[in-house]
Amino acid sequence: MPSPKYQKHEEELHNSISLCNDPVERLKARLMDEYQDKSLEDLGGEEIETPQGTTLQITNKEKIKFHLKSPEKVEKSIKCDFKLLPGIGDSTASRLKGEGYKTLEDLSEHPRFGKNAQIFLDRMDDGKSCDIIDLVKNRYPASHKRVLECAGFKEPEHFIFLDIETMGLSNVPVILMGEATLTGDEIEVKQYLSRDYGEEPAVLSAFTSHVNEDTAFVSFNGVTFDLPFIKNRLRQFSIKQDLNRPHFDLLHFSRRFWRDDLPNCQLTTIEEHLFDIERIDDVPGSRIPNYYKTYHNSGNIGPLVPIIEHNRMDIVTLALIMSRMHDEI
Repeated sequence: MPSPKYQKHEEELHNSISLCNDPVERLKARLMDEYQDKSLEDLGGEEIETPQGTTLQITNKEKIKFHLKSPEKVEKSIKCDFKLLPGIGDSTASRLKGEGYKTLEDLSEHPRFGKNAQIFLDRMDDGKSCDIIDLVKNRYPASHKRVLECAGFKEPEHFIFLDIETMGLSNVPVILMGEATLTGDEIEVKQYLSRDYGEEPAVLSAFTSHVNEDTAFVSFNGVTFDLPFIKNRLRQFSIKQDLNRPHFDLLHFSRRFWRDDLPNCQLTTIEEHLFDIERIDDVPGSRIPNYYKTYHNSGNIGPLVPIIEHNRMDIVTLALIMSRMHDEI
């Protein structure tokens, strides 16, 4: 029977071999060697003050081609969709079109459907973009192309493209929050980094400070994960902020658009097949907690580098996907 000392040696050898065979661990080791003499200041960015304390803000800008269907085109399209009214399905809509009713304005004169058509038109004329989106969601699933089309009612600068990095799936700290906004032909990404766990409230505060009544969120699985996670952490620190805004979750739209054309609808798969983007030295999301722990325990900033870049690329890709989808609507 092997001695305990021999067993320990065997375990250490096995772990060493496993690390050598793991490209993610090899990447971490290489980055720690590369950044061993560098500090947080070398990551760029600036320290910012929030109502919850200080945190590090990293800002990047780059050119982007982003466009959505114009509000006029979206409105015209919606007003030709009779299925937005109660009691009208495919066959009834087809019959009404055959009878010469082409738009909701035409249908407002119909003896049966006219009243509902006029109510819908009045609500469209009186409502804000978020109200129109709600009107459409009353008749279509949240992932339907007609809902995504309504993004054209928003001004580009009103979108917040968001992504978060956390230490796990629930009830753990947020370590990085990224958001991007559009101005002209540029996308500006701001990332708020927890330099230690105690800065999480400041990170949350920095992100929520940019949310206003015109905001619409764009995410990838954010309806299920990111936004509920953020709300939970806000409650944890008694930070009050209303985040109930229109939300375009591109994961669900992607499945409707491309599930038959792509191997899967993961973000990196979409990048590779639709935008010819190949990530270099990327760290999988599931390994980010391990990378952050290594940084936190060692003080070596190397493991932070791919976390920040992973988050930045996720956000920029959101804008590319949304624009591409509007090309296909």
